[in-house]
Amino acid sequence: MLLNSINKALTSNRLWVAISVFSMLLLLSPLLFNGGEFYVPIFDNLDSTVVWYKILAQSGMIFADNSAIIPNMMSGLPRSSYYGEFDVVLWLYYFFEPKTAFIINEISIHVVAFFSMYIFLKKYIIKEKHYYKNIPVFVGALYFSLLPYWQGAGLTIAIMPLVTYSLLNIKNRIDSKWDWILLILLPLYASFVFFYMFYILYAGIYLVWITIKNRKLNSRLFFALLIMGVLFLLIEYRLVYAMFIDSGFASHRSEFNIFYNNTFLEIYRDAQSFFIAGHPHHLLGLQAIYVLPIIIIAMMLSLSNKRFTAQESMVIWLLILLSFIVNVWDIVLRQLYSLPILVSFFLYIALFSKKNRITGVLLLFQIGVIFLAVHQFYSGFASLAEIFPILKTLNLSRIAFVQSTINTILLVYAIVLLSKKLLFSNIFITLFLLLQLHLSLEESFYSNKEKEQYASFEQYYAPTLFDKLKTLLKEPLDTIRIVSYGLEPAVTLYNGFYTIDGYSVNYPLEYKRKFREVISEYLDTKNNLATKEARKVYDEWGGKTYILSTTVTLQYYTKNILVQNPQFSTQALCKLHTDYLISSHKIDTQKIKNLSYIDTLKGEKNSWDIYTYKIECKKE
Repeated sequence: MLLNSINKALTSNRLWVAISVFSMLLLLSPLLFNGGEFYVPIFDNLDSTVVWYKILAQSGMIFADNSAIIPNMMSGLPRSSYYGEFDVVLWLYYFFEPKTAFIINEISIHVVAFFSMYIFLKKYIIKEKHYYKNIPVFVGALYFSLLPYWQGAGLTIAIMPLVTYSLLNIKNRIDSKWDWILLILLPLYASFVFFYMFYILYAGIYLVWITIKNRKLNSRLFFALLIMGVLFLLIEYRLVYAMFIDSGFASHRSEFNIFYNNTFLEIYRDAQSFFIAGHPHHLLGLQAIYVLPIIIIAMMLSLSNKRFTAQESMVIWLLILLSFIVNVWDIVLRQLYSLPILVSFFLYIALFSKKNRITGVLLLFQIGVIFLAVHQFYSGFASLAEIFPILKTLNLSRIAFVQSTINTILLVYAIVLLSKKLLFSNIFITLFLLLQLHLSLEESFYSNKEKEQYASFEQYYAPTLFDKLKTLLKEPLDTIRIVSYGLEPAVTLYNGFYTIDGYSVNYPLEYKRKFREVISEYLDTKNNLATKEARKVYDEWGGKTYILSTTVTLQYYTKNILVQNPQFSTQALCKLHTDYLISSHKIDTQKIKNLSYIDTLKGEKNSWDIYTYKIECKKE
């Protein structure tokens, strides 16, 4: 039978190596084969991390004291507001141009993710020796490696399976020197704050559990976790010093009021969304359309002891494909009632299915940590933040960043189970992989075509246009201070200018209050929904000291607009020693004191136009 022949041919290891290489090249093709022109998300990439790395790499102050001031952004920020000097990504930006560093980092993340998951699955998940063994391993490794990873976290999530592999080797006394080398080098290319503080917590709980179970401490695993924790803290010594010894300044984060504000229904919806889709910016899981349905279907089939016939298998596979085509799973999983039903089903599997208990346990664990993550937004727990003030500044959503690893393990278990229950599984699992590959390409964090909320380096930073601006101003860049209007400060910062505005995750509270005077007229306008939202963003979060009275993002930018009431204070700008205002819109200066028009620089069709203004401050 033809289907049987195809099914058997798909077990070829060489074929799956070829599929893996092809899939990876396809995903990375915008970075490798498009002449350097690719588009990436603006948020938390072009508007922030790229510029932060570039500023620090070129500052000559990588090893400076925590209190040393790096003058480029927000009138000068302490060295402790930037990344540590032992960050591999920082040194990529030091030795290479920002775009090249970005590409190297992205390629490293996806390649490491593939081999990390492949090694882990082959050793610890697929233990049975069946002819189809290579298929779930390759499919799992490909699913994990093709996810859209946030480049700012380096290998944090991508290398997690390999870290788990090494820790299990150490626990089982089958480790080699490479396992220890990995744990020692890990803090250089992974983030303690982004996830590994929680990973070590998970591993510690596991250590306690096996200690109680075996009535004996596994000293090797304990020592490995101790080494990991100590090395992470040493690498992050700036953060540790600032948190526990001397921060040098009161942080703007002390006024955070972004947590503990939502109703139970709102945080329930957040948890459901996280379970279905992952974190929208830093850990997009792409599991809703194909992966979760495959896992749930496999768990349903596990309730039967029957191995289905060829005819029955074809009917089941076709029904599964039909459900994918009409997108029924995504619709059903997003219903309000779906999560309680799934939890009940997973609980039943965990309690009563001996062979597949682990799948139910893993899914319940995943849902549990997701609710733990979103509880930080529930108003009913606000009293906890008063008892433990650190909860106001610590982002607990990252405790659920183990999700993609768990989903990969569950997917592999599901593929093995389907292969046992249904005939022609290799054909349909391969088809599933192709569908998931298409989804990964659509949702990738870089593209060779323009997408909403994406921009290329050249389009967003407009270096040619800002070279003209440097010629126009004819002043040394370190002697003047710029404020941006209608474009993000990252644009001017990337091009070497020094700004009084910016975006930082940790800066002095005093400066936040000073900059508020610049935009207080706008923020304090009453009976206006837009200003009410802007006031909430600035006062209760405040990571961005921007002039908020106009759109600053390229995706919403429209050329040739005249702004008649810009709502910012030039007097407050003078107090911050601002020399020039760079605007993407023309401003009517008749109603504004101390602002004089200089010139207009026209940019590319899909990029900024720049209107340059001199801020005339009285010299005291």
